[in-house]
Amino acid sequence: MNVLFVCTGNTCRSPMAEGFFNSIYGSGAKSAGIYTEDGAAPSENAVKAMKKYGIDISEHKAKQISPEDIINADKIYAMTTRHAAILKEIFPEKSDNIFILGNGIPDPFGGDEELYLKCAEEIKKCVSEIEIK
Repeated sequence: MNVLFVCTGNTCRSPMAEGFFNSIYGSGAKSAGIYTEDGAAPSENAVKAMKKYGIDISEHKAKQISPEDIINADKIYAMTTRHAAILKEIFPEKSDNIFILGNGIPDPFGGDEELYLKCAEEIKKCVSEIEIK
C-alpha cells in the first residue's frame, strides 16, 4: 500500500507521519506539502522529537505535492480539514482516497520542542491506527 501524508510545508507534520508509518509498517509512505519549497530541511524541533522515538528524519527534503504523488497513492492523509478540502478540489477523482489524519493535527511550526513532542505523540497514535489492507 502506498500512503501519502500531506501538510503545508512538508517540514514538520507530514515528514513525522511518514517516519512513523515507515517505522511501524516497514515502508510504503511518502510525504509532500501543498505550499512548500522543494528541498527545504525538516524543522529542527521535528527532527529532535522524532529522535526521541528512534526515528531519524534529518535527511528529509521537503517536496511540493505533484499529480503523480496523488495518482500513486492508495490513501492520502491530510493534516487538517483545510488540506483535505484543497486536495479534493484539485484532485476530485481521488476524493474517496483522501482522509484527515485523526481529528486533524495542529501545526507546531515555530513552537518549542515540547509542542513538537506533543504533536509527534498525536501523529504516532493516529498513524498506528491506520488500517493497512
